[in-house]
Amino acid sequence: MPELSDEEKARRVVRFRKMVKYRAWFGWIFTIVGASLFVVGVKEGNHPMLLLNGALFFGYGLFMVRQATRALKNLS
Repeated sequence: MPELSDEEKARRVVRFRKMVKYRAWFGWIFTIVGASLFVVGVKEGNHPMLLLNGALFFGYGLFMVRQATRALKNLS
């Protein structure tokens, strides 16, 4: 496999930063959706599927945000 040029390396780093930024945005969206699902589940009389899905969405959203911030920190 041939060595990458400096321009190609820079292009790949920029692309990776953009993907990580989008992952962080979608993580916050998942967190908000999970919290709202959980609230709806509580208001509906402790509906177990809404509570479970809300908790899972919330947790996965926070995980995505943490993973994205860690990747950006390691990249710098």
